[in-house]
This record gives sequence, structure tokens and C-alpha cells, in this order.
Amino acid sequence: MKRIHFFSVLLLILMLIPSCSQKDKRPFYEADISDIDIDDVRISRYEEVLFNLNPFIIKEELIPYHDEFYFFLGEGIHEPEGQQQLYNYVTDPFLIELYLDSKDIWSDLSELRSSLNRVFRFYKYHFADEAIPRIYTYISGVDYNPPVIYADGHLVMALDKYLGADYIYYDQLKIPRYLSRWMFPEMLPADVVRALADKHLEAVSPEPRTLLDHMIHAGKKQFFIDCMLPRIHDSLKISYTGSQLEWISGNEGFVWAYKLDNELLYSTDQATIQLFLGKAPFTSAFSRQSAPQTGVWIGWQIVRDYMRRNPEITLQELIKETDARKILTGARYRPGR
Repeated sequence: MKRIHFFSVLLLILMLIPSCSQKDKRPFYEADISDIDIDDVRISRYEEVLFNLNPFIIKEELIPYHDEFYFFLGEGIHEPEGQQQLYNYVTDPFLIELYLDSKDIWSDLSELRSSLNRVFRFYKYHFADEAIPRIYTYISGVDYNPPVIYADGHLVMALDKYLGADYIYYDQLKIPRYLSRWMFPEMLPADVVRALADKHLEAVSPEPRTLLDHMIHAGKKQFFIDCMLPRIHDSLKISYTGSQLEWISGNEGFVWAYKLDNELLYSTDQATIQLFLGKAPFTSAFSRQSAPQTGVWIGWQIVRDYMRRNPEITLQELIKETDARKILTGARYRPGR
């Protein structure tokens, strides 16, 4: 039986300490949702249906669930090819083991459901006209797709990507440690919000070109997470360890000056953009002890400052603002203050 790695538990405890000690201090981006009511979030568990049916009569077994899981099944369930694909899926020993291990960690979704209820109350505050998506869980086979996918009003969560940092198959599949260390259950709500942020940003924002464009785009996504999960620690929002958060907090001014001194803000060089925004164990322009994704962090702080100085601007208006220079100017960003 696989359990969550000690690192994950310790990190969660450390992250809860400031939240508890400052529970009466509302961040400026936390909305008052006392008057926001929604129906309880419903999570449909596709994996529970699939891995508990008789694979030899797969069509007959799935017909009663066809409407609920049409997003997955489509009309393929009526075709021999579709039935064969499903048979291969539910009889795959690796996928069966992933399901059983996921069931051990995710036997009860009550905490996740409670967290998502709160997320979607904030969501309805900021996006009153948006429908709450239909939510599903499934077993992905630990593939390379994002762990949470939003598509056509459906939100799909891969439970096998949240089995704990020490889960044996993450190492066997050669997932880099700087990624697998964050594959524990408490990360799932933040990834749900990230998928929602992508939905809104992709709908209105042009493709970022310059490094500054990319930084502000990433900062908007991070601020979206602020608004939907205002009380979780910044470490969870950006996937930083304690030492990485300490490094960026102490070197934020240096990182910003480096970009200015080297005239990088308006660079369109993809290697440069990847250097500062891509997932990595550290930022190679600095040191092996540095935080990764320093461009994401700086963009986040710029957007936070912009919204703090302009409280009349809504989250929707922020997302629709496509002028990165305007946001930078309006932020009057001063790192390290």
C-alpha cells in the first residue's frame, strides 16, 4: 500500500501554520462570499464504474451510465472498435493497479468536494454568469496530459497523478523529482483552479509574444488562483519548496534587475522565455539553489500590485486587459519592499 511521502505531510503542516495564525486577516484579493450559495458540487467517478464492470459484456454494462459519462464514451460504445479500446483499458494490469492504489488514497472525496464547493463559490462571485462545470475523476495511466483538463463545460481530474510524492510508479516512470514531489492530494484543488484560469485566459488573451507578455499572462493565472483559493499558502499556488520561496523572497530585486539590465523584458526569444517560465528544478541563469519559474513569480507580484493599487478593477477586467505594459506601469512594481 502506497502512502503519501513524509515531505508532503510536513509541507502541508508548514503551509497551514501561517493560515491558522492569520485566519482573521483577509487578503485583499479574498472576496466576501457570505451571500454566494451554490448547489453542492457533484463529482462523478468514471474509474469506479469502469473498473467494476464485467469486461466481457462491456457495452451492456455501460449502457446505464452512457448519459452520465457521455463525455468519455461518446458514440464509440456502440462500435466494436470503441468496445475493444475500453476492454483493453479495463483489463490492463498497470491501469488496474493504478485504480486500486488511487482507491486507497481517494476512497472518500468529501474533503475534495468541500474544497471545491468553496472554490466554486468564489468562482460564482467573480463569474456570476458562468455555469459550474460537470466534474469527473478518472485514471489517466499517468500520461503527459495536464492532471486536470477543462473542455466544453467538463472538468476532468486524473486521480492517479495525486498518489503521493513517494509513489513507486512515479519513480519507475522516470518523472523528475522536482515534479513528482508535488503529486500529492492537497495539490488537486489548485490544479482545478489552474485549469479554470486557462479556460478564461485562452478565451480572451492573445498569444503572449515577449517575455513581459508571458510574465503578465502567468501572473494573471496566479492571481486567479489567489482569488479562488485565497487562504492556501503561496508555496502550493506556485509549487515552491520552503527554501525556494525563501530564495525568491530574498532575491526578488536581483531577479528583476537581471531582466532589466539585460534588456530581456521585450525579448521574443523562446529559449529566454522558457528559461524564466518553464518548469525546472531551478533557474539556470542564477544558481542551483535558486527558485524555478522566476518569471512566473515576478509576473505574479506585478499583477498583485496592479490589482492592489486598482481595487475597482474586477478579475474579469484583469483577464481581458491585453496590454502587459499598462499592467506593469499601473502596478508601480517595486520588488523587495
